Amino acid sequence: ELQQYADQLSPVQGSCNGEMFNFPMPKNGIFTKEVFEGKYHFQFFIDGYYEIYSDSVSIRQGYRTKVQLRFDYAEMEIISDKPVIYLYPTKDLEVTTTVKPNGQFLFTYPPYENGWKGTAHPDGSITIADKNYPYLFWEGSHQMTAADMDLTKGYMVKGDSITAFLERNLAQMGLNDREMTDFITYWAPRMADNDQQFVQFIFDDECNRFADLSISPIPAQIFRVYMIWAPVPENVVMHPEPQVLKTVNRDQFYAIEWGGSEMDFVLFSCKTTN
Repeated sequence: ELQQYADQLSPVQGSCNGEMFNFPMPKNGIFTKEVFEGKYHFQFFIDGYYEIYSDSVSIRQGYRTKVQLRFDYAEMEIISDKPVIYLYPTKDLEVTTTVKPNGQFLFTYPPYENGWKGTAHPDGSITIADKNYPYLFWEGSHQMTAADMDLTKGYMVKGDSITAFLERNLAQMGLNDREMTDFITYWAPRMADNDQQFVQFIFDDECNRFADLSISPIPAQIFRVYMIWAPVPENVVMHPEPQVLKTVNRDQFYAIEWGGSEMDFVLFSCKTTN
């Protein structure tokens, strides 16, 4: 099934009893590797596809053993959960905010009509059509593959430590008590019962993978932070490098957006086990 895309694919990464080897996807779909007689465990991986593991394969001297590989595309629908936008002008200001998710909206509040147009207030709230809202809210979905993720940086956090972890890191980012409370009361209950989880924060332009955000007039700073996380089985060991966190500059007219996505560990395992 992959033969027609052979020129576009990354090399196949293989492992034979732990010994790594790479080979380009052959146009005829056939790759030959010579080994001595014995029993072998094989692994195969291509960026963007689920990894393939073999059981013990017996290789006999003088015989050719054929193994057929079927790679499944490691793409899944990801939900951008509860991204909320706070606008902080120095005085009441007419503002237009537009969001373009890399997928589709699932829900918006207040209703999204080619953007949100209203009067933003210094406390972060906004008035639209005579109703006051504490923030702008949207949720959306998009497609994501294992190749889209970098698991070398982030944190491993126990479930019973998640609240303290979020308090510490959100404070370091400069979120205020209200923003931290909104964030923690949404996410911590979903994370607290896990044995452990991988957590990674992405900031500002990196968040464009989920959605483009435009605000007019343009704030002095648009601070965006998304949390990507996945429950990780207790027997899985990961050692990501701690991140350097960014901090909001609360000066002049600024905006803050936070959101997040829970991933399936199966998608993560495409990268972590290779």
